[in-house]
Amino acid sequence: MELREVDAFLVLADELHLGRTAHRLRVSQERVGGLIRSLEREIGAALFERTSGHVQLTDVGLRFYDGAKRGYDMLVTSLTECQAVARDAQVRLSVGYMPSIGAKGVTRIVSAFEHRHPGCAVKLRAMVHFDVGVSGYVPPIDTDVELIWSPGGDGKALDAPGRTIGPVLHRVGRGVVVPSGHPLASNESISVEQLAGYPLLNPSNAWRPELLEAWTPSMTPSGVPLNRLATDITTMTGRNELTLDDFLAAVARGHGLYITIGTVFDRFVFPGLEVVPINDMPPMAVVPIWRSSSRNTAIREFVDTARDISFDPGP
Repeated sequence: MELREVDAFLVLADELHLGRTAHRLRVSQERVGGLIRSLEREIGAALFERTSGHVQLTDVGLRFYDGAKRGYDMLVTSLTECQAVARDAQVRLSVGYMPSIGAKGVTRIVSAFEHRHPGCAVKLRAMVHFDVGVSGYVPPIDTDVELIWSPGGDGKALDAPGRTIGPVLHRVGRGVVVPSGHPLASNESISVEQLAGYPLLNPSNAWRPELLEAWTPSMTPSGVPLNRLATDITTMTGRNELTLDDFLAAVARGHGLYITIGTVFDRFVFPGLEVVPINDMPPMAVVPIWRSSSRNTAIREFVDTARDISFDPGP
């Protein structure tokens, strides 16, 4: 059975007239008759009753019409959707990522996406600065999708109106940055309980409470208050766009300890500082984030690719 035979059948079933069917298909009436006869031979029964100037479906024709119409409509819908994907994925995609995530894993995802969509021009850049907004990270206006850290082991802490959070791509344990020689530095790992009594850097008082609490808790699991500083890092530095160096410099200057990822010094060097793993905090998760108003199909295709690819966050 060929698609053109089904196409001719459906048009004739709609028109019930050979001349109008031939006109719609832009072929001769003889060609329409040949396609229908070929289909009838394959089915083994007549699909139409023909009299002079009149065509109508047989019982078998009616039965075939129901199934063929559903299948044909599904095929057309799938074709249209795939054409849209191909069209949108042949434009461009701007991808940003936090350097501490690691270029290796991000590059693997981007390379796989480019292989699947060779017509799409991808711009990849490390987001050296990040903007601390009311609800946390805000993707720059010139970035379609960004790969960032989300505390709590999932993307829930970043959820906010106008923003879409994709699936978790990778998880990394938490750690606290301390000066070398600090009482906690000699531990292979610590509990959140052991942070009690030490000043902890405050990422931002502008964040939603849920996000701030997931990043830097104000209390231990047993209910002991932690000394999360009232003055946040944006006030200390006098600006909203921050870098990791801003936090590390604050630790080195003795302003407080910084709770971050346990692998922070896999890619950054800051003499005089160490990171101590925290064994009882939910991990950081790498998630894609984009503006919900974006209608770029390439974003969805990129996220699907990222979900399919093994995320090796090596340096």
